[in-house]
Amino acid sequence: MGNMTDERTSQSEVGQVKERVQDAAESVKSQTRDGLRSQIDTRTVQAGEQVSSTAQAMRSAGDELRRQGNDRAASAVEALAERGERLGSFLSDADGERLLREAEDFARRQPTLVVGAGMMLGFFAARFVKATSADRYRTSPPPRYGMYASGQQNAVPTAGGSVGIG
Repeated sequence: MGNMTDERTSQSEVGQVKERVQDAAESVKSQTRDGLRSQIDTRTVQAGEQVSSTAQAMRSAGDELRRQGNDRAASAVEALAERGERLGSFLSDADGERLLREAEDFARRQPTLVVGAGMMLGFFAARFVKATSADRYRTSPPPRYGMYASGQQNAVPTAGGSVGIG
């Protein structure tokens, strides 16, 4: 009978440990989600300010082009400036949750475009990594290890060391 009591106590302890682990996991998940949302909020506000600043500079350039009599170029630059101002305002005002929702909605509406963009991004990332690794290989000295560490390129190992043959 004592064995059944021990078994129930063990099951109760296991259940309590399981509950504590689940509570801890939920807490970590919530903290991570809040931290990510906070980071997105901060970064989008910064990006919005930068885009707005660039749009203001473009608007000034458009005004200067118009003063110089180049109305066609001025109109094009001013149209870009207006789009930039709208994007900057959107980024500054948007919260992380809203941005994530809109990104998900866009991915649902345009899955082919998202997959294609992902493939292109992967292709370019692979090319970049390949190019930078080739540059590192060309600029770094070859590794020296084993029997070739002494600097002899064509060495033949012997009982007393290595003998160069070339």
